[in-house]
Amino acid sequence: MGRHDLTLGAVLKGRSSLATGLYASTPVLTPTGWVEIADLSAGDIVVTHDHGLLPIVRMAPETRAALWGVLFPAGALGNDDEVLLPPGQPVLVETAHALPFGGEAQALVPAASLEGWRGIAPFVPSTPETILQIRLSRPALVQAGPGLILGVDGIDIGEVDLIRLLLTAPTRAVLPLAAARLLVAALIAEEAGQGLRASDQAALRRENRV
Repeated sequence: MGRHDLTLGAVLKGRSSLATGLYASTPVLTPTGWVEIADLSAGDIVVTHDHGLLPIVRMAPETRAALWGVLFPAGALGNDDEVLLPPGQPVLVETAHALPFGGEAQALVPAASLEGWRGIAPFVPSTPETILQIRLSRPALVQAGPGLILGVDGIDIGEVDLIRLLLTAPTRAVLPLAAARLLVAALIAEEAGQGLRASDQAALRRENRV
Protein backbone atom coordinates (compact mmCIF):
# COMPACT_ATOMS: atom_id res chain seq x y z
CA MET A 1 0.00 0.00 0.00
CA GLY A 2 1.42 3.40 -0.84
CA ARG A 3 0.87 6.86 -2.12
CA HIS A 4 -0.01 5.63 -5.60
CA ASP A 5 -2.78 3.51 -4.10
CA LEU A 6 -5.73 5.90 -3.82
CA THR A 7 -7.55 4.07 -0.99
CA LEU A 8 -8.30 6.03 2.19
CA GLY A 9 -5.74 3.99 4.13
CA ALA A 10 -3.04 4.87 1.66
CA VAL A 11 -3.91 8.57 1.79
CA LEU A 12 -3.75 8.58 5.58
CA LYS A 13 -0.39 6.80 5.58
CA GLY A 14 1.04 9.26 3.09
CA ARG A 15 3.81 6.86 2.11
CA SER A 16 5.10 5.50 -1.19
CA SER A 17 7.20 2.51 -2.15
CA LEU A 18 9.26 4.69 -4.49
CA ALA A 19 11.52 7.46 -3.21
CA THR A 20 10.14 10.97 -3.67
CA GLY A 21 11.60 14.40 -3.02
CA LEU A 22 14.20 16.58 -4.69
CA TYR A 23 17.91 16.03 -5.12
CA ALA A 24 19.88 18.57 -3.12
CA SER A 25 21.08 20.48 -6.20
CA THR A 26 17.60 20.84 -7.74
CA PRO A 27 16.61 24.51 -8.14
CA VAL A 28 13.18 25.70 -6.98
CA LEU A 29 11.58 29.07 -7.54
CA THR A 30 11.57 31.52 -4.60
CA PRO A 31 10.61 35.22 -4.40
CA THR A 32 14.28 36.08 -4.97
CA GLY A 33 14.83 33.69 -7.88
CA TRP A 34 16.02 30.12 -8.36
CA VAL A 35 17.63 28.52 -5.29
CA GLU A 36 18.99 24.99 -4.87
CA ILE A 37 16.81 23.07 -2.45
CA ALA A 38 19.83 22.32 -0.22
CA ASP A 39 20.18 26.06 0.44
CA LEU A 40 16.63 26.35 1.79
CA SER A 41 15.28 25.47 5.22
CA ALA A 42 12.08 25.53 7.25
CA GLY A 43 10.57 29.01 7.23
CA ASP A 44 11.84 29.91 3.76
CA ILE A 45 9.26 30.86 1.14
CA VAL A 46 8.79 29.21 -2.25
CA VAL A 47 6.70 30.29 -5.22
CA THR A 48 4.05 27.70 -6.04
CA HIS A 49 2.25 27.19 -9.33
CA ASP A 50 -1.20 27.03 -7.76
CA HIS A 51 -1.20 28.74 -4.33
CA GLY A 52 1.19 31.68 -4.62
CA LEU A 53 3.83 32.07 -1.91
CA LEU A 54 3.99 29.28 0.69
CA PRO A 55 6.43 28.60 3.54
CA ILE A 56 8.46 25.42 3.94
CA VAL A 57 7.25 23.81 7.16
CA ARG A 58 9.76 21.00 7.30
CA MET A 59 12.72 19.66 5.34
CA ALA A 60 14.37 16.30 5.94
CA PRO A 61 16.37 13.67 4.02
CA GLU A 62 14.33 11.03 2.20
CA THR A 63 14.57 7.77 4.15
CA ARG A 64 13.73 5.47 1.25
CA ALA A 65 16.64 4.46 -0.95
CA ALA A 66 16.58 5.56 -4.59
CA LEU A 67 18.46 2.92 -6.56
CA TRP A 68 18.11 5.04 -9.67
CA GLY A 69 16.85 8.44 -10.69
CA VAL A 70 14.80 9.60 -13.66
CA LEU A 71 16.65 11.99 -15.96
CA PHE A 72 14.64 14.64 -17.80
CA PRO A 73 16.71 15.98 -20.71
CA ALA A 74 16.56 19.68 -21.49
CA GLY A 75 13.28 20.51 -23.20
CA ALA A 76 11.46 17.30 -22.23
CA LEU A 77 8.74 19.21 -20.35
CA GLY A 78 9.82 22.75 -21.09
CA ASN A 79 12.78 22.57 -18.69
CA ASP A 80 15.84 24.55 -19.79
CA ASP A 81 18.38 22.15 -18.29
CA GLU A 82 18.61 18.47 -17.40
CA VAL A 83 16.79 17.59 -14.20
CA LEU A 84 17.19 14.39 -12.17
CA LEU A 85 14.27 13.28 -10.00
CA PRO A 86 13.65 10.32 -7.68
CA PRO A 87 11.43 7.69 -9.35
CA GLY A 88 8.37 8.32 -7.19
CA GLN A 89 8.39 12.12 -7.34
CA PRO A 90 5.05 13.41 -8.71
CA VAL A 91 5.37 15.39 -11.96
CA LEU A 92 2.58 17.46 -13.54
CA VAL A 93 1.69 16.49 -17.11
CA GLU A 94 -0.78 18.61 -19.06
CA THR A 95 -2.69 16.68 -21.72
CA ALA A 96 -6.26 15.89 -22.73
CA HIS A 97 -5.38 12.20 -22.24
CA ALA A 98 -5.61 12.86 -18.49
CA LEU A 99 -9.33 13.68 -18.64
CA PRO A 100 -10.57 10.08 -18.13
CA PHE A 101 -8.45 9.72 -14.99
CA GLY A 102 -9.49 12.80 -13.05
CA GLY A 103 -11.70 15.04 -15.16
CA GLU A 104 -8.87 17.53 -15.79
CA ALA A 105 -6.53 18.01 -18.73
CA GLN A 106 -3.59 17.52 -16.39
CA ALA A 107 -2.40 14.90 -13.92
CA LEU A 108 0.33 14.22 -11.40
CA VAL A 109 2.26 11.08 -12.29
CA PRO A 110 5.30 9.36 -10.73
CA ALA A 111 8.50 10.36 -12.51
CA ALA A 112 9.26 6.69 -13.29
CA SER A 113 6.07 6.42 -15.37
CA LEU A 114 7.46 8.98 -17.85
CA GLU A 115 10.47 6.85 -18.84
CA GLY A 116 10.53 6.32 -22.60
CA TRP A 117 8.79 9.61 -23.46
CA ARG A 118 10.76 12.52 -24.99
CA GLY A 119 14.09 11.01 -23.99
CA ILE A 120 13.18 10.67 -20.31
CA ALA A 121 15.14 7.71 -18.99
CA PRO A 122 16.38 5.98 -15.83
CA PHE A 123 19.78 7.17 -14.68
CA VAL A 124 22.17 6.04 -11.96
CA PRO A 125 24.39 8.95 -10.78
CA SER A 126 28.07 8.13 -10.39
CA THR A 127 28.05 9.97 -7.07
CA PRO A 128 24.97 9.51 -4.85
CA GLU A 129 23.29 12.80 -3.95
CA THR A 130 21.10 13.51 -0.94
CA ILE A 131 17.35 13.54 -1.61
CA LEU A 132 15.41 16.06 0.46
CA GLN A 133 11.74 15.99 1.34
CA ILE A 134 10.09 19.36 1.74
CA ARG A 135 6.71 19.90 3.34
CA LEU A 136 4.83 23.12 2.67
CA SER A 137 1.99 24.61 4.68
CA ARG A 138 -0.37 22.92 2.19
CA PRO A 139 0.01 20.57 -0.80
CA ALA A 140 1.10 22.55 -3.83
CA LEU A 141 2.91 22.54 -7.16
CA VAL A 142 6.45 23.90 -7.34
CA GLN A 143 8.82 24.45 -10.25
CA ALA A 144 12.08 22.50 -10.38
CA GLY A 145 13.80 24.74 -12.88
CA PRO A 146 11.80 26.58 -15.56
CA GLY A 147 8.98 24.51 -17.05
CA LEU A 148 9.09 21.40 -14.84
CA ILE A 149 6.23 21.40 -12.30
CA LEU A 150 6.25 18.98 -9.37
CA GLY A 151 3.81 18.01 -6.64
CA VAL A 152 4.91 18.66 -3.04
CA ASP A 153 3.12 17.47 0.11
CA GLY A 154 1.68 19.60 2.85
CA ILE A 155 2.08 19.07 6.58
CA ASP A 156 1.40 15.61 8.03
CA ILE A 157 -2.22 14.76 8.65
CA GLY A 158 -1.39 13.62 12.20
CA GLU A 159 -0.17 17.10 13.08
CA VAL A 160 -3.32 19.05 12.32
CA ASP A 161 -6.80 19.32 13.76
CA LEU A 162 -9.92 18.60 11.72
CA ILE A 163 -10.37 22.15 10.41
CA ARG A 164 -6.77 22.38 9.26
CA LEU A 165 -7.06 18.88 7.81
CA LEU A 166 -9.81 20.12 5.51
CA LEU A 167 -7.61 23.02 4.44
CA THR A 168 -4.50 20.94 3.83
CA ALA A 169 -5.99 17.82 2.23
CA PRO A 170 -4.41 17.02 -1.15
CA THR A 171 -6.09 18.92 -3.96
CA ARG A 172 -4.85 16.59 -6.71
CA ALA A 173 -4.19 12.85 -6.34
CA VAL A 174 -1.13 11.19 -7.84
CA LEU A 175 -2.08 8.61 -10.46
CA PRO A 176 -1.16 5.02 -9.56
CA LEU A 177 1.91 3.85 -11.47
CA ALA A 178 -0.05 1.50 -13.76
CA ALA A 179 -2.58 4.19 -14.71
CA ALA A 180 0.20 6.73 -15.22
CA ARG A 181 1.98 4.37 -17.61
CA LEU A 182 -1.21 4.00 -19.65
CA LEU A 183 -1.42 7.78 -19.87
CA VAL A 184 2.22 8.05 -20.96
CA ALA A 185 1.73 5.28 -23.54
CA ALA A 186 -1.07 7.38 -25.06
CA LEU A 187 1.25 10.40 -25.17
CA ILE A 188 4.00 8.39 -26.86
CA ALA A 189 1.54 7.00 -29.45
CA GLU A 190 0.09 10.45 -30.12
CA GLU A 191 3.50 12.06 -30.73
CA ALA A 192 4.63 9.10 -32.85
CA GLY A 193 1.52 9.56 -35.01
CA GLN A 194 2.23 13.26 -35.33
CA GLY A 195 5.77 12.46 -36.45
CA LEU A 196 4.54 10.01 -39.09
CA ARG A 197 2.01 12.51 -40.43
CA ALA A 198 4.68 15.21 -40.63
CA SER A 199 6.99 12.78 -42.44
CA ASP A 200 4.26 11.84 -44.93
CA GLN A 201 3.45 15.48 -45.59
CA ALA A 202 7.13 16.28 -46.18
CA ALA A 203 7.40 13.36 -48.61
CA LEU A 204 4.30 14.52 -50.45
CA ARG A 205 5.70 18.05 -50.80
CA ARG A 206 8.93 16.62 -52.24
CA GLU A 207 6.95 14.57 -54.76
CA ASN A 208 4.95 17.62 -55.80
CA ARG A 209 8.14 19.57 -56.46
CA VAL A 210 9.50 16.87 -58.80
